[in-house]
Amino acid sequence: MGLKAKHIIFVHGLFGWGPNEMAGYPYFGKGITAMAEQLKANNRSDIKVHAVNCGPVSSFHDRACEVFAQIFGDKVDYDGKDKQHSNLAQHGVSSKDYSGKALVPDWSEENPVILIGHSAGAHTCLQLQQLLADNFWDRLQRPSNANWVEAVICISGVLNGSTLPYMLGCDPESGKLSGPVGKFLGMGVQILGGLDRGLARNLFDWDLEQWVGTETKDLPTFIKALENSQFAKGNDNLAYDLSLQGCQEANKRFKTNENTYYLSVVTEQTFGIGLFKRELPSLFMNPVLAGSAFYQAAVINFDKSHKPIEGWGSADLTIDKWRENDGAVSSISQRYPFTGGDHPVGIEGFMNNQPLKKGNWYYEKAESITKKSMDHLDVVFGHVTDPSLGDAHRLLYTKLCELICRLP
Repeated sequence: MGLKAKHIIFVHGLFGWGPNEMAGYPYFGKGITAMAEQLKANNRSDIKVHAVNCGPVSSFHDRACEVFAQIFGDKVDYDGKDKQHSNLAQHGVSSKDYSGKALVPDWSEENPVILIGHSAGAHTCLQLQQLLADNFWDRLQRPSNANWVEAVICISGVLNGSTLPYMLGCDPESGKLSGPVGKFLGMGVQILGGLDRGLARNLFDWDLEQWVGTETKDLPTFIKALENSQFAKGNDNLAYDLSLQGCQEANKRFKTNENTYYLSVVTEQTFGIGLFKRELPSLFMNPVLAGSAFYQAAVINFDKSHKPIEGWGSADLTIDKWRENDGAVSSISQRYPFTGGDHPVGIEGFMNNQPLKKGNWYYEKAESITKKSMDHLDVVFGHVTDPSLGDAHRLLYTKLCELICRLP
């Protein structure tokens, strides 16, 4: 019958930005342009490519609500028909208004979308699909369902959590943010964005109006307002959601839809050092990721008497299995959801022309697709620091586009 979707939506990750921020510098680098060009080459100009903006440190739920509002063309509604979320989280019920600006005005099961999420954007896409499956928003002309999403493509997705949040101030036992908000924001932006925190505040919007209102412009006032809110005191933030604890909760909520394709691109750039069961950052890794890569590869551990999540300590849930990483996320975590919920076991390889089945998870290493080792940032904007990766970066999105075009 062929692919129904006529719209591809790109969703950025932690400390990311949208198309009208960072002075127009694209978060996904050459990826969106490469995909649009390949669609034209494949005579599929009927498929449009879009990038959206959502809170760089907001929870999966809040980010999904913001992505929904942009696709559907509505005011951001965090509560939906249940009218509960904002009261429990203790933040505002809405934020930006995209009425009249719908990316997909006739979004429906008959006119679904393809979602591509990098890093935290992966789980944001899964959260959005689950909210659609739950018919969360009551302002729709027809009930929504999971089939409004035809495919989810995860790039360096934090599908089972990351050990990096513990370096940024999350408590290893609870997953909750325990350090100062300012430290979390500053360290995170410098690691994942390579930017001074003050510069970042001026260049991209934190999209946290639900927490601090619209009047807090300068960084000190903004951080103080955030610290006075419940943002860091509860679970409704991206720091918690990206922890092992937060992702296990999310995976229990999410359901893999039998009518959706699920593909994951896995990145890694550390190497093992013999019998010590430790890893070291590759010499090719983006320098801003080296410290966080080393922390995950050789430093982080968990007290044996306090397991971070259910099942920790056996099979794929041991720290040695989580040492290999891409500077931000353990490679094992990027494959498919496995720490909670009922999700089909991932199948390695989706670029070898074998038939792909909806409702199954598939994963492929970026290096297998591009013949180049890639870290967490190389697959988005980070490749600009290493010109030799430019062709590989573009090839990744070209190949993904070719795959999309031949999905049955």
